[in-house]
Amino acid sequence: KMFRTLGRLLGQHRLAGRAAAAAAGVAAASALAAEANCISITLDAATAASLEKSLEKSIAEQPSGTKLNILLQEDLTIRGGAQLWLMNCGSRLQAAGCQVTFLLPTESLLLPDIEAMKKDGVQLSTYDAKAIAKDPDAFREHFTELLTPAHVCVTLVRQKRGLFQNVGFMGECISAAGLKTFLIAKTGTPDPSYERSFYGGPLLDKGQCCVITIAEYTKTFIVEKMGVSADLITNVYNGTDTAKFKRTPEMAVEAKKRYPLTEGCYAVGCIGSFEERKAQSVLLKAAKKLVDDGRMPNIHCLFVGEGPDKAMLLKMIDDLGLKDNATIFDFTKEPFYVFERCNVIALPSTGKEGLPNVLLEALAMEKPCVGTRAYGIPEVVVDDVTGYTFASGDVDGLADALYKIAGASEADQKKMAETGKAMVFAEHDKIKQFEKILQIIQERAAQVA
Repeated sequence: KMFRTLGRLLGQHRLAGRAAAAAAGVAAASALAAEANCISITLDAATAASLEKSLEKSIAEQPSGTKLNILLQEDLTIRGGAQLWLMNCGSRLQAAGCQVTFLLPTESLLLPDIEAMKKDGVQLSTYDAKAIAKDPDAFREHFTELLTPAHVCVTLVRQKRGLFQNVGFMGECISAAGLKTFLIAKTGTPDPSYERSFYGGPLLDKGQCCVITIAEYTKTFIVEKMGVSADLITNVYNGTDTAKFKRTPEMAVEAKKRYPLTEGCYAVGCIGSFEERKAQSVLLKAAKKLVDDGRMPNIHCLFVGEGPDKAMLLKMIDDLGLKDNATIFDFTKEPFYVFERCNVIALPSTGKEGLPNVLLEALAMEKPCVGTRAYGIPEVVVDDVTGYTFASGDVDGLADALYKIAGASEADQKKMAETGKAMVFAEHDKIKQFEKILQIIQERAAQVA
C-alpha cells in the first residue's frame, strides 16, 4: 500500500509538469510518512536505504528524462568541515540522480577524493587560485561554460582574494551571459569585512539567488550587518551523521590503539585546521595553567588536524613544557575514534566560525563540549546543559570550563552527555537536514528547468 501510494503520487506530479515533478518528493515523502504512521510499518535499515535512494533518483529526474545539473564551487584549498560537507553534498546529489560538477582550485586538498568520485559520474573542473585573484576576467569564459548547463550552482561564501570573490563572480557570470542558473550561496562564517555582494552579486536584486546559513546567528548577522533581505535567507543546520557517530566497545578498543595516551589522563580533544582563527594556542595555555596550579595535572590535549600552524604548536608545546600533556596527530576522516578517546572536546576558536560540525559530532558521541561564547557555538554548547562556554581568547575561562566538567559528579556528566546526544539526534540529524537542502536545490532548479 505504501509503495503504491508513493508511485501514484510521483506519477500524478510527473503529468502535472516539471515544477510539480520537482516538488513531488516533498508531497510523496509526506504522504509516505502519513501512510507509515497509519499502518505502523517499520522498515529495516537496508529497505529504508533502498527506498531513500529510489525516491531521490526519481525526484531528481525531470519528466523529459534529463537530470538536474548541479555545479558545486569552493574557493578555499583546505580540507575542513565545510569542504567535507560540500563533498558529501555532491555525493548525495549524484546518488539522487543529479549530474554533479565540482569547480575547485588546483591546490584543493579535496581533489584526490573528488577524483575517486569520478567513477560514479561526478565531474571535476579546476582553476588556478593565484591567477584568478589577479585577473578574474581571464576565467570568465571557463566559469560561464560550466554555469550554462547548470540548473543550480551551490557555492560557499569566501573572502575576496585580490580582485576575485567567488560568489559575486559567479553571480556576474550568470547575469552577464543571461543564464537562468539559480545561485545558492551557503555560508557559516559571518565576517564584518564581508560585503553585501558576497552573497549573490547582481542576482540579489533579481530573485535569482538565495542564501543558506548554518546557524541562526549567521542569518541574523547577514540581515542586520550586510543588508540582505531575510526573505532570501534560509537557515539549515549542517547536521551530523548520527548513524556513524555511535559508540561501541569495539570502537573504544580501536580508539586507544590509534591514539595511545598516558593511562589515567584526562583527554581533551581539539579537532580542526591548524590555523590562527582556531586558536589551539589558547587551549595549550589553559592546559599549562591547569597543570601548574595543580587542578588537572593529568590533563592531555589531543590535537588532530593539519594546517600552517602545526610547527608553531609543536614549538609551543615544547616551550610550555607540555610534552607529557599534549600530542598532535594527523588529519583523520574518522573523527569518531578521537571523540571516543577523549573525555571532553574543546573548540577555542577566536574568529570566523559558524556552527562547527565537530561540536555536533562530539555531542552525538555523548561527549560534553567547551567552546567560545560567540557565533553559532552557544546554539549547541549550552552552559551547564551540554557543556560550558567562555569568552573569546579567555585562557582562564577555558581552564575553568574544563575543570568544571572534570570535577562534575558521574551522574551530572552522564546527564550532560545524554542531553547533548538527544539534542543532536532530534535537531541536527544529517539526513534530515540534507533533505531540506535537497528540497531547496530541486525547487530552485524547477524554476529554471
